[in-house]
Amino acid sequence: MTKRRDYKAFGLVIRSDFALDVLEPVEAGDADVHVIRSTGIIRDGSPSVDPYFDMNADRQYMYWRAIGGYLIRDDHTVLVETHPGSSDHLVSQALLGLVMSIILERRKLLCLHASAINIAGQAAIFLGDKGAGKSTTCGAMLARGYVPVTDDLVAVEHSVDSDRFPVIRPGFSCMKLWPDTIEALALDTHSNDRLIHPQTTKVQKHMPVAIPDRSVPVAAAFVLRRDSGVQQTHAIRLPAHEALQMVLRYTFMARYGESTLGRDHLKLHMRRCAGLVARMPVYALHVCEDLGQLDDLTDEIQRVVTTEQVAAV
Repeated sequence: MTKRRDYKAFGLVIRSDFALDVLEPVEAGDADVHVIRSTGIIRDGSPSVDPYFDMNADRQYMYWRAIGGYLIRDDHTVLVETHPGSSDHLVSQALLGLVMSIILERRKLLCLHASAINIAGQAAIFLGDKGAGKSTTCGAMLARGYVPVTDDLVAVEHSVDSDRFPVIRPGFSCMKLWPDTIEALALDTHSNDRLIHPQTTKVQKHMPVAIPDRSVPVAAAFVLRRDSGVQQTHAIRLPAHEALQMVLRYTFMARYGESTLGRDHLKLHMRRCAGLVARMPVYALHVCEDLGQLDDLTDEIQRVVTTEQVAAV
């Protein structure tokens, strides 16, 4: 018999048939999301692309060759069928990333492929292409004593019809880091550290600081631009039209197609992105490739966020 466990992430209680090793179990009465081990989810035939997505406004199907199939049946239910030998750890990697982003989008949150750190009570969001250094930047800020908010998936709660300031829901206490970053930051080894996948050296690194279970208001977003020609890390605020382009580019929806959840959702998605940019400054952060200059990086981020905090008073 499958042992169900309760966990909490992104403000939701997740009741899962799979062990989610990056989350701490909690005791909860009711669950917001049920992750159920199932059969008959994986479709016949091997798709030519990996991962494979087939989504519409009512149901969303995702398939990974190394894991199996996920079917989001409604706002509260995810059915999962795994291939023989697929570990719960691999199941959790997709579940707490792309799959969770769709669950949150269905619950009217805007999901960014990003990381975030709490600086004096406000969140700095880090956007960028794969390998740009989002998690590395969070790790550097963490080493300076700042508190993490979330890594990889930033869930923004923001009503376009309200004057309430946008906030980020807390994720969980892990970062995805390369070994050279772990070495540069002198992070201690933790018993829960694990490779994300057997075919990569990237590590699911346990954060030495727990994430407080509360939402954090947004201060600013930084688009990381790592370049060998940059001598000094510096931030330049983007005009509104460029800022909107960057936010749209780094939403999770951009990874599987903005129109797949239906036209009504697409309209709301565009309004959310525009509303966020209207309330949140976006900076291009030009970063040195040299990991030995991480102190300059954290100093510049702190300077910008402190300025934005003063400006908001």
